[in-house]
Amino acid sequence: MADEPESVPPGALGDVLQDALRRLVHDSRDRLLRAADDGRARLRAIQLQRDREAMWSRLGKTAYRLVEAGELDHPALAKAIGRIDAIDAELEHLRAITGELPPADPPDEE
Repeated sequence: MADEPESVPPGALGDVLQDALRRLVHDSRDRLLRAADDGRARLRAIQLQRDREAMWSRLGKTAYRLVEAGELDHPALAKAIGRIDAIDAELEHLRAITGELPPADPPDEE
């Protein structure tokens, strides 16, 4: 009778299943907690990147105003402002032709 299944003591299968279920729940909980932590870290990184970009934009607009006011002078800044002014002039020309483009955003005032 080698083909007969091994006899399992009463309750042993239930204990094995219960232990396996406990491990599964514990592992799943740990994975969910790690995923939540990872998600929070990713969201924080995205927000920090947005804040950083906003600060760079603000810095650029501040530099623009300082150069325009004559309080700051540097060849690289003058070149960049010249390029911005050329872009603004071209946009204004295209706006006059098409009437479809929104007006350029002026630098933020503080």
